[in-house]
Amino acid sequence: MEMWADGADASWITKYFDEVGDPKALINLGVGEPDFDLFEPLKEEAERVIRLGLNKYTQTAGIIGLREAIAEAYSRRWGVDISPDNVVVTPGASNALFMTLASIVRQEEEVVIPTPSFPSFKSLTRIVGGRPLEIESTHEQGFKLNMEGLRMALKESKSAVIINSPTNPTGTVIDAKALSEVVELCKKSDAYLISDEVYERFVYGVDYVSAARHWGEYDKIVIINSFSKTLAMTGWRLGYMIVPEHLKPRIILLQANINACAPSVAQHVALYALKSDEVQTMIDEKVSEYMKRRDIFCEALNSRGIPTHLPAGGIYLFPRIPVSMDSETFCSRLSKEAEVVSVPGRAFGKGGEGHFRVTFSAEPARLVEAAERMASFLERVKGAG
Repeated sequence: MEMWADGADASWITKYFDEVGDPKALINLGVGEPDFDLFEPLKEEAERVIRLGLNKYTQTAGIIGLREAIAEAYSRRWGVDISPDNVVVTPGASNALFMTLASIVRQEEEVVIPTPSFPSFKSLTRIVGGRPLEIESTHEQGFKLNMEGLRMALKESKSAVIINSPTNPTGTVIDAKALSEVVELCKKSDAYLISDEVYERFVYGVDYVSAARHWGEYDKIVIINSFSKTLAMTGWRLGYMIVPEHLKPRIILLQANINACAPSVAQHVALYALKSDEVQTMIDEKVSEYMKRRDIFCEALNSRGIPTHLPAGGIYLFPRIPVSMDSETFCSRLSKEAEVVSVPGRAFGKGGEGHFRVTFSAEPARLVEAAERMASFLERVKGAG
């Protein structure tokens, strides 16, 4: 069935990992998660919570303390009035995205998706019966949001627009002016604006703006976020969504029937993290470390003839493939012949072909070694004619 057509994209990383000969020699830059461990204070808090017996079901929308902390943090930072009743804690951000799309997209309605973008945006749109409408951005324009393409797409009514800032895979950060224009376009088209803000803490030297800034201006904004990347707790599956009042009953109905609630211990640990100055400082220190890794890896690739933009956010680089080879073939050969795992650009939509994604979530020495392996591989490819 067409709605499942993109499912293969998610399996590419595993496929390349399985194809390499010696896993010890492998440099896996395909998996999108932090390489640092859960912070020690959070491990201690998890143990404390478990021993207190807080292991049962919680409220469907999540424990009230966590929802209050999320609402307060967004309201304070962006100068808006978000209530704990607008917050639903979910088993991961992907689950929040699915429930959002399932709540608002009718059969054959179009969802506008700027690409390159996270593959699930397109896949989940199809799964709920919608039709993705890709708006491509280009390497030449620094993968900035294609505002003209969005304006053309939103001349007619659309179900939703999904934006992601910082963007996976390009690291693009949508600035305040562009975000304001997107909100105005959504208003005119009566489209929901779904803002994926999972990488909001991973921003380097630029101003970040959340869609929450426009919360009081438009009642069809949905914000999706996660604790997975920020706290290095990807396996704990904990995200959240901020939804308008009229949409919440549908979300709660789905949550109750699909999930019951988000994982209880993870919720208490996330609440501790939000309230702990020590943990927040640890996050800032990790982000500073990631900025240094970004700079090292980007320079290592560019100096070896692999064109790469310096991303303003996220944990990935999205280099251009400097030889005549489609992205799937390139990444497959790179894993087999250089033992470096990456993700084909085509996995991220039409705007991604001709590129590949690599994370800089690794020690600097490994990143430089990966760049050297890529350069050697490309020399052999060019030498073979």
